[in-house]
Amino acid sequence: SMQNFLLAIDIERVKIHVVEHGANKLEQIRSRRKRNYRNTSISETILELRKSLKKTNKQLSQIMEIWELHVPEHIRKNAIPTSLRSGVLEVTVDDSPTAYKLNQLIRAGLLNTLQANCSSTLKKIKVRIAK
Repeated sequence: SMQNFLLAIDIERVKIHVVEHGANKLEQIRSRRKRNYRNTSISETILELRKSLKKTNKQLSQIMEIWELHVPEHIRKNAIPTSLRSGVLEVTVDDSPTAYKLNQLIRAGLLNTLQANCSSTLKKIKVRIAK
């Protein structure tokens, strides 16, 4: 009976060990299956966009200063640089006559003048008539 009692205690110990071992194994499996946490918050995207806009805005404002100096008033009041992407400055104009005058100015050396005075890469000026 003492022997049966000790045997019962040993069996309980084995059961506890098996349960604990199983729990550890289960935890190991769970930790391996856990998906890697990926930051899907929008704040990171907004931060990237802010940096990009700041850079583009800085480049565009620099071009605007040069634009004010080298583009005659009668063209300037109907034409405005609206974007700078991949070295292409897009200028939006009010009408066809202004587009024609601006294109003449570009051919006469406006692009070269802007390139010489601007720190950002400028390859081309695209004139677009506002709809």
